[in-house]
Amino acid sequence: MTKFVEPPTSKRAVNRSGEKIAFGSANPDDIAIVDQWRASHAYVLNTFQIFFKRRVADHDQNIEFAQRLKRRNTIIDKLQRRNEAGQRLMGDVTSMQDFAGCRLIFPDMKTLISFREFVHSTEKMRSVFHVLKHADDPEKYNYFKTPKWTGYRGIHEIFVHRPRPHRKGEDVAKPWRNLLCEIQYRTRIQHAWATALEISDFLDGERTKFALQEENPSPRVRFFRLVSELLARYHEGADHALVDLSLDEIRDEIRTLDASLGIMGRLRAMRAFENFSQLKRHNVLNIIKGPDGEPKLEIFPFNNSVNAIAKSQELESSADSLNAVYVASDRPGELRKAYKNYFNDPVDFVELVTQALNEPILPNIAAR
Repeated sequence: MTKFVEPPTSKRAVNRSGEKIAFGSANPDDIAIVDQWRASHAYVLNTFQIFFKRRVADHDQNIEFAQRLKRRNTIIDKLQRRNEAGQRLMGDVTSMQDFAGCRLIFPDMKTLISFREFVHSTEKMRSVFHVLKHADDPEKYNYFKTPKWTGYRGIHEIFVHRPRPHRKGEDVAKPWRNLLCEIQYRTRIQHAWATALEISDFLDGERTKFALQEENPSPRVRFFRLVSELLARYHEGADHALVDLSLDEIRDEIRTLDASLGIMGRLRAMRAFENFSQLKRHNVLNIIKGPDGEPKLEIFPFNNSVNAIAKSQELESSADSLNAVYVASDRPGELRKAYKNYFNDPVDFVELVTQALNEPILPNIAAR
């Protein structure tokens, strides 16, 4: 039986260490206690992968599912981010909602909405103790109806982990009670956009995903925002943003921006990694710089989450690692689709954008 890491007994100690990280004064002990807090969310991931896989099976739809533990470097980056006034954007470590993350990818919005309603139905939630953190506002993180200004679309939910006692009178799961798990619902169109942005940022050393300034965005941010709207209008019949621009105006501006930025060309030239056959249920994906200077993917497969998380922590401490993350899925093919940014696979995005830029829109687009 897998022995899961328990969270530190003192949240206050975790948050003190997080504050030191935020101000650049952390020592190895501070990193270690935040790492322990992060690693303890493997138990939460295990709970919710069972929760959602059962519902995916019951729903009988073409839905892809994968999960991941938040990377150390991303946590540190998030803690140290400031707005233009120099104020911290993230408070306490223990208030972060996405240490544990599950991702579901759907063929279209109709299936996404149907599955989400199915998950929250009285029948499916009747014997469930987990609760939505934002139950008073279930659409709080609906970035389909109200896209983020960067262009991100999808729907997020934050579940509070309330595990059942394993046996009557036994509460072995108590240490993990009230930890959080973020659920991401995306269509394949939305997912193609999000992963292409991450790949592009990685290639160009940019941080478009974390852009803070909505007014007068950089040409790069503007490009991805326009492309998001193009994909939504052409492929999903949705126009929830940039409503003052026509489809032709959006297409023209994308072509103009890309002529100077060259983003599409670099994505089109990317070679997909091909060693995904090594994947098992629990994996660490590690990107390093190869001898030719090009990114190279290393895959470390494991039989349990504890050993995988320990390996990811080891790699994150290595100067040779550009990007390391623990991910898990019962079906490796789904894992590759869900984390295309690690496999350098922007093929879907390039094809979707090319089609939307060059082909006339169909009159029945909303019915797709």
